[in-house]
Amino acid sequence: MISPFAEEIKKFFMNLQDSICAAIEATDGKAKFVQDNWSRDGGGGGRTRVIQDGAIIDKGGVNWSGVEGELPDNIQKALGLESNFFFESI
Repeated sequence: MISPFAEEIKKFFMNLQDSICAAIEATDGKAKFVQDNWSRDGGGGGRTRVIQDGAIIDKGGVNWSGVEGELPDNIQKALGLESNFFFESI
């Protein structure tokens, strides 16, 4: 179960990705991003966006992922964590 704080982080980065893509599309004036949504079996997912054949940009990408799940016991113990849940957004 993702925490409310992690959900805020997720929304922040998804909005940032939207803003970056909109600015790039506006600057290029020709090409539009194509989006591929993906999910991770252990929890979470992301959005891969690629733009190509533009007036300025030949090819580029703006990607976001937010994955979550359970840490293996040995990692949880080695890091001294009380919870075995993790969330990472990049």
